[in-house]
Amino acid sequence: MLIRSLILMLSSAAGGVVQGTCGFGCGILAMLGFSSYLSVPQAAAVTSIINFGITLPTTLRYRKHLTVKKIIVPFLVYTVSAMLIIRVSTKLDGALLKRVFGGFLLLLCVYHFTLAGKQPTRWTPLLCALAFIISGVGSGLFAVGGPMLVLYFLAHTDSTGEFLADTQLMMVLNAVPTLYMRITGGLLTAEHVPYLIPGLIGVLIGFWIAGKLVDRIDKPKLTKLVYIAIGVSGLLYLLGM
Repeated sequence: MLIRSLILMLSSAAGGVVQGTCGFGCGILAMLGFSSYLSVPQAAAVTSIINFGITLPTTLRYRKHLTVKKIIVPFLVYTVSAMLIIRVSTKLDGALLKRVFGGFLLLLCVYHFTLAGKQPTRWTPLLCALAFIISGVGSGLFAVGGPMLVLYFLAHTDSTGEFLADTQLMMVLNAVPTLYMRITGGLLTAEHVPYLIPGLIGVLIGFWIAGKLVDRIDKPKLTKLVYIAIGVSGLLYLLGM
């Protein structure tokens, strides 16, 4: 029990640091911890609350930079996609879903090291729609909806403050209806409280650390290390390990 709590706290704290400096990553790193002890749909449900523990304070920290009009369409497509996939996630085979999660992580890693710097500065409507749908599916299945949203908002915001405010508000707003669906669908119950407590403590510690590091950390190197870890973890999940 103590070892489990420490692992969940550390994975959530690492996620808090990365998300607080890069705008995403909490869901990915937290899921690595929670999916070791829970089924993927349950781990995603718990991780969605852990995400909320950092996206809300980050949104409040950068609230003066919000451009709400820029998130209306992305939010609607993103959230509808997430809600639809949550409905079917409980009917999917658990072992298969873990391998799918592994493949998803591996693809994120490959994408980062091959194409992430080559996206167009002006996105077509089709590319935008695909980004929102993929983000919604990732959020619904794995509580990992940030990577494609980050790429979109990097291309459509004018400052770091605006980028962080808009991306985090998207995730905060998405958390409300998707969390409701997870609770009413039985994916999140009182039995998960022992998992939530160390996760929330960890992510708040990570948020505090990120606030100290955000102006000093070497973000390109941090992002590279995170994606290497994501790729290795994805390969292990894909192989059923």
